[in-house]
Amino acid sequence: MGDTGARDDHIGMSAAGGRELAPARSVLRHALWNACPRPSFDDVDVHTRRLWHFVTLADELHFTSAAEMLHISQQGLSRSIAELEAQVGVPLLVRTTRSVALTEAGELFLSRVRTALSALDEGTRAARATCDSFQNPLRIGFSVSSLLELNAPILSAFRARYPTVAIEQESFQYGDPSCGLYSNATDIAFVRTPIECPDLHVERMFVEPRAVGVHQDHPLATARSVTLDALVGEEILAPRTHDSAWSRFWTLRDTGLEERSLPHVGPIVGSIEAELEKVTSGEAITVTPISMSRFAPRPSIVYRPIADVAGSEMVLAWRGPRTPLIEAFRATAVEVQARERALVSRIEAATGNPEEF
Repeated sequence: MGDTGARDDHIGMSAAGGRELAPARSVLRHALWNACPRPSFDDVDVHTRRLWHFVTLADELHFTSAAEMLHISQQGLSRSIAELEAQVGVPLLVRTTRSVALTEAGELFLSRVRTALSALDEGTRAARATCDSFQNPLRIGFSVSSLLELNAPILSAFRARYPTVAIEQESFQYGDPSCGLYSNATDIAFVRTPIECPDLHVERMFVEPRAVGVHQDHPLATARSVTLDALVGEEILAPRTHDSAWSRFWTLRDTGLEERSLPHVGPIVGSIEAELEKVTSGEAITVTPISMSRFAPRPSIVYRPIADVAGSEMVLAWRGPRTPLIEAFRATAVEVQARERALVSRIEAATGNPEEF
């Protein structure tokens, strides 16, 4: 019995000792946790928009070019990068009045950011693929004048990312410059602004010159470009549409000039085919995007840019809130637009010479 009691006393002491040591171990763990470096999640809670800003600037190494690609001001981009550097805690870029370069930390950060954004993109696409809206077809509207070189790579990229989404494309004539958005016949469309359509949201793709299309024997055909005063007294075609904003733009009534300083509005046409026939016959001239020299060429028609008017803005447009499917297409289009910057620059600088492309 004595031996048993001794063992009980030993066990009791161990138990008591354990109870006494438990608070000490807790204090020690707390001290070690405070002493060890660890990430501060408040400090690294970086918005993905800033990461995209950084990647774009790292690719361009030029604030003005990067800001143009991101459709933000240069000051806004500079502020975004400065805030990102403050959050990361180290300089990512070396800036001078003439150049921008990545620091060693910036190079390392860029590599990881690309990986993170790629993973985020893949995860987003995988999650969206489970959404009911991705089981529905995407109805895309366009017109002849919106089928430019940028459309094919956008559609190819979207099909590659979302192979299960059926795409339905529908072409529209001048009667509906919204390309089905106004009547809800389409979900998203490549359109030329300005148009009258309520609750419209747009993503600009590019701005190309407005041009005049004339018969090859017309006096303006020999000019490299034309100005508004050279068009005074000419007869120009007008689109058959109820959209007054669109009609005013393509008859040059958006310029704010008096009627006597503008060409006369002549025949009304409802399609590109009718427009080309009128110009070919010499009945009138037309105001059109410069890209018609490539997408609707005729040997008897010459296209010349109008030097003193605003260009024609091509946008990707939708009405109302962005559904997951619309957002997926928009994001794809913006990414392709940024990747195809050289092509966009050629579209915007076109002069009407088919050999440019």
